[in-house]
Amino acid sequence: MPDDLDHSPLTAPVDPAAAVAHAKANGDRPARDVACCAFLFALITATFSGFLSIPLSMYLTDAHPDGGVGVRLLGLLPLLIGLGLVVLVAFLVSRSGRQQRIDHYRIMQFATRNGMGYRMKVKDPQQPAGVFHIGTSRCAVDVVNIEGPRPVEIGQHTYLAGHHNAEPFRWGYATTPLDADLPHLLLNSRAKRMGRVNESGKDPLGQPDLRGPGAEAFSVSGPYGRAREIQALLDRTLFSPDLLARYAERPVHVEIVENRLYFFSPEPLSTTDPDTWRRLLALLTDTAERLESRARPAGAEEDRSCGLPQPDAG
Repeated sequence: MPDDLDHSPLTAPVDPAAAVAHAKANGDRPARDVACCAFLFALITATFSGFLSIPLSMYLTDAHPDGGVGVRLLGLLPLLIGLGLVVLVAFLVSRSGRQQRIDHYRIMQFATRNGMGYRMKVKDPQQPAGVFHIGTSRCAVDVVNIEGPRPVEIGQHTYLAGHHNAEPFRWGYATTPLDADLPHLLLNSRAKRMGRVNESGKDPLGQPDLRGPGAEAFSVSGPYGRAREIQALLDRTLFSPDLLARYAERPVHVEIVENRLYFFSPEPLSTTDPDTWRRLLALLTDTAERLESRARPAGAEEDRSCGLPQPDAG
């Protein structure tokens, strides 16, 4: 994993025209999106405000026939407020879109400067983790790929889900392959405001009865009937005190599936914050190396059915 990355593009000034050109080159149409949003909101607001203004104006005119122009203008107050809201919302949407385009451009520049791959949007990303198999309108943005002895992919995955309303969900993710035969494990962080990652429907997972600080920090799902083996594996790797302390500093959900390691966070991981990149890449690499080097301690007999070592006798 490169340890001499140039993080300066993440915070460098950006030419707004270059950011817009980059967005358009990747299929984004900023002006069209803002115009459509503003038009729809204006139409809804004007219609609603008009329904309020017309009867109010008629009532005030009848109640105060000598009120003159002032009374009529007072009756139009709901419509004027609605139009003011339209202008405010259009401004906020435009500013938010402008900042998003600048962020996309900065991450692209960061990836290019450091020899990484970058894709602004990836529709329906093909990943084995459960998050990538639920909902509709699945899309990953700001996907950065790092080649080398340990390939890494980092991005922001979004999808829509819900029984009645299409609620948007967003998960920052980071993944790397593992050179170890490991079972499917899902560790949901118990930290506040972290939400919960859904497990994949491919493998039925149980809730092993685990003990210790690791079980207090994570809710663990794993293969049925393997609680002792899972406890032994995690105690040697992810539940080691040094890694638990680092997970507590910047909580993430962890999934191991099809011999890949995943981190998930409700906060963006492909971001313009240099400190997030430093922490994330170091933690992902250290976690993967711990899993690969200690998943099968010397002298342990491997259980082929689960990919976990048998517990020591006695």
